[in-house]
Amino acid sequence: MNEEGKIPENPPDEQPDPCERGTPRGQFPVGHASRVVFFLAVIGSGLLSISLFFYGFVITISSLAFALAHFSFGIEEMKHTMAVAVEIIDLFLVATVFYIISLGLYELFIAKAPLPGWLKICDVDDLKEKLLGLVAIALAVLFLGESLVWPNGTGDLLSYGIANAAIIGAIALYIRIKH
Repeated sequence: MNEEGKIPENPPDEQPDPCERGTPRGQFPVGHASRVVFFLAVIGSGLLSISLFFYGFVITISSLAFALAHFSFGIEEMKHTMAVAVEIIDLFLVATVFYIISLGLYELFIAKAPLPGWLKICDVDDLKEKLLGLVAIALAVLFLGESLVWPNGTGDLLSYGIANAAIIGAIALYIRIKH
């Protein structure tokens, strides 16, 4: 109770949900049929995520077995092993993107989802922003992997890096303009 003897609308330890709007989640003009369609998208992107996580795990085990069976202290072998490891991490990042998209679609169009605090998705723009941020990170990781094994004299690593930087810069500009 406050000084006036009334119970406050939001107790001090509870903050209002920044995503609350007039229409409850999952209730929009198109109706039940569209919820079913979005549920299919949630299931599809979730299955993609799970399959990529599983594939990444299998590739990790396979790569570790190969690295141990063909162990060498050579620089080129070390670079190749590092490049494979970076590509596996890139695969896990892509799987994470699909997982976040699945959660976001569920949150936006079906019902409230138990999302972690750092993952607030209030509208489709929030979902696009999360996706674009992870795409930028995945491109940077991909460039790191390529730079480890880029063969000298067979191409221009600088041009490849500039192309990646341009894409990441465009993503950053888009996100900045949206805010």
